[in-house]
Amino acid sequence: MHRRIFLTSEATKLALFRERCFAAWMAVFLYLISACVPNQPQLSTATVIPPASPTATLPCEQELIPPQIMEIQPAEPAAGSEIKIIGFGGYIQDTCGGYFEGAREFKLHLDREPIGALSCYVNRCEGSLTLPATLTSGAHCLSVEPDTCEFEFQVVIK
Repeated sequence: MHRRIFLTSEATKLALFRERCFAAWMAVFLYLISACVPNQPQLSTATVIPPASPTATLPCEQELIPPQIMEIQPAEPAAGSEIKIIGFGGYIQDTCGGYFEGAREFKLHLDREPIGALSCYVNRCEGSLTLPATLTSGAHCLSVEPDTCEFEFQVVIK
């Protein structure tokens, strides 16, 4: 609750005049400040257009990195026995530095003839197969490409 006190002294009149002048100056100051502020842009409704997929906009060329056979288990198998093939690779690399290491399957060749499959996932490849019982002892080749000898191993007679 405010009470108004009416004083008639000169000091009171002077104080009241100062308050009114201060209030008037503040109003002028605020008006000038708000006049100097740049206009705020009006917000408008806009249609959002999703960005294009990166594969559509990036000119990256892709290269298949074929699997490399690193070992077989057992190291010297016998004809007719089952072997496990272990390797790495089998991914796609692009010229922008990307790697696509999803699951892929590659034909496996024994002495240039198809014999099975090598499965690769995240840079690791594995496969298993049974060697033909008619396979002769000596050196033989495993590869994922028919015209190369990527991994040479010895078949023994047991």
